[in-house]
This record gives sequence, C-alpha cells and structure tokens, in this order.
Amino acid sequence: METPQPSPEMPVKTNRTPLLIAAIAIVLCCFCVVVAVVGFYSYFTIRSVETQVIPVEKVTPSIPDEITPPSSDSPLATPGFDPGVGEPPAGGLGNDILRKDTWQYVAFAAMGQGCDNPMADDSTIEVLQEPDANGIWLEKWTVTCQSGDSYAYEVEYILDATGATFNIKALP
Repeated sequence: METPQPSPEMPVKTNRTPLLIAAIAIVLCCFCVVVAVVGFYSYFTIRSVETQVIPVEKVTPSIPDEITPPSSDSPLATPGFDPGVGEPPAGGLGNDILRKDTWQYVAFAAMGQGCDNPMADDSTIEVLQEPDANGIWLEKWTVTCQSGDSYAYEVEYILDATGATFNIKALP
C-alpha cells in the first residue's frame, strides 16, 4: 500500500491588489481634503489682510514765521541771496538791479578767493568796452576787501529780449 505522501500545503491565494488600491485612494482623499482646508483658510487670511484699511494721518506742513538767511560763511550761502555783502559800488552801465545782481556774484567770487569782507564803498567799476550793436559790453570790477587785498574781475554783459545776462572772469 502506498502511503500518501504529505504534500506541501499550498498557500491560499488572496488578492491584495484591491485592498492596496483602496488604501492609496483613502490616503489621496485625505491629502486633498487637507490641502483644500489649508487653501481655504489661507485664501481668506490673505484676502482679509489686503482689504484691511490702514488709517492715514493727515499732516499739515508748517511754515516758519520768519526765515533767517544764512551767514556769509555758511556753506548754504548762495549768490543771489544777500547774506550781508551790502549795496553794490557805484558806476558801470547797468541799472541798479543789474549792478546789485552782479555785485552778489562778484562779492562771492572774491570771498571764494580769500576775501574776508568785500567793501562796496572802496570797490570800483570801470567800463572796458561800450555796448556794441548786439548789446554786449565789458566792465572791470575791482573788489576791495577789509584786509586791504583786492580782486579784479572782468564782467561781460549780454542784453537780449528777456533782460541781461553776465559772465564773470577772474583777472590775474
């Protein structure tokens, strides 16, 4: 008689594929729900920041009652703004306004060369060239300083329809 031989037991085949697909689908759905919730709250948080009204303070500029001009040794002193160089010297062909404007520039030029205090009373204006047909003439301005030094400048005046312009050149 033959004895039956024990046969190795065959494992039962179970189909795990549907279970694996179901687990992946559940994980993906949870991930989508989390992303949707985070996106929803982020959108409304950002939106509320954008529409927030920030109060603006209205500032009314104040203008000082009195403006004090800079002194002549101030780095803010500029020609055309009289910091105390006084009235221009007498002479020349220009009117009072043109002479005063020229004096402002000439006095500042002298101060730039080392003049301690331009003295208008001791300074002179000499006409070098009478006006030509184009309205151009030359004058020599000699600025005398309080220290006794003097500085000479050639001033070229050019008349046109809007008024006069001038060019200043220091003389040796």
